Amino acid sequence: MGDEYGVHVSGGGRISGPIAMGAHARAVVVKGGGPAGAEALLERLERLLAAHETDLAEPARARRDAGDIRQELVETEPDRSRILDALSRLSARAAEVAPIVEVVSQLRALFP
Repeated sequence: MGDEYGVHVSGGGRISGPIAMGAHARAVVVKGGGPAGAEALLERLERLLAAHETDLAEPARARRDAGDIRQELVETEPDRSRILDALSRLSARAAEVAPIVEVVSQLRALFP
């Protein structure tokens, strides 16, 4: 394999921050309450809920679930179980709308 995935740091300084190495490696920085990327996914979810409102049996409740997630993400320490509960409800409410289910799955992956 060789050194193509090696990390070399010199200079005697201190390293602070994410470092990832290897094929498909990811380094994630979490700032504030929610994980990186959650805000962008939540905005996409809200746009999809609006665009597919007529396809949802309970659009107002789906929007409320998204609002619950948004509210939790502004907390210093978001309650993971509350977020996952809201995502589960959204999955059920939007089961017939693949783009919404996809975003819900991506959000769920941020809260292992």
